[in-house]
Amino acid sequence: MDDDKQVQFTKDCKEIFASEAGKRALAHLKLICRANPSQSCFDAGNMYQTSYNLGAQWVPNYIQTQIDKKSEQKTEDCQTEPETERK
Repeated sequence: MDDDKQVQFTKDCKEIFASEAGKRALAHLKLICRANPSQSCFDAGNMYQTSYNLGAQWVPNYIQTQIDKKSEQKTEDCQTEPETERK
């Protein structure tokens, strides 16, 4: 996703899930996707189920991350120093 689309997606998440209905919907997603702290994704008998559960858990966690972003600035690469031009 390019930076402009990511910024717009973050704005959309904040707007959609700010309402009482949005908060209830996100709470329900967290419940059915095992994203509440009291729920475990681990299935001792089935590593595939554990993987599936972790994938499902990622969805509401990602939405929550978008809602919790402090600012709507574009993200930067993880570089610590700017790249220099190569000749």
